Amino acid sequence: MDDANGWFEEAEHNLELAEIMAQHQEYAMACFLCQQAVEMALKALLLFQKNEFPKTHSLRELASKAGVFSQVKELIALLEEDYTSARYFDAAGKHTWEAYDEERFERRFPSAKEALELIKKWIND
Repeated sequence: MDDANGWFEEAEHNLELAEIMAQHQEYAMACFLCQQAVEMALKALLLFQKNEFPKTHSLRELASKAGVFSQVKELIALLEEDYTSARYFDAAGKHTWEAYDEERFERRFPSAKEALELIKKWIND
């Protein structure tokens, strides 16, 4: 398995874990895993394209480096904040379990899933 495929498989696994966390009403972790899935998928794309693996968690930066920002801009807009606010109560302004709920997850999961589908297509083309 090459690194790009390995990272993309990790991304898909994180998206599966996000669904499991949501089923257990762990919405902050579910949203964080959605963000992580897209981050890993974008890193997989960069490995595939340029053999580059940036040390950043910014979805905007990763998408820009991969040349796909305009195609995923709307999909990553909500997910970008979840790297921090889903994990740190002081970033969310309250405990993460109070800041995150099913509605918030339901707005993020479809975006993450669609982003992974696009990225997979770009890697396989």
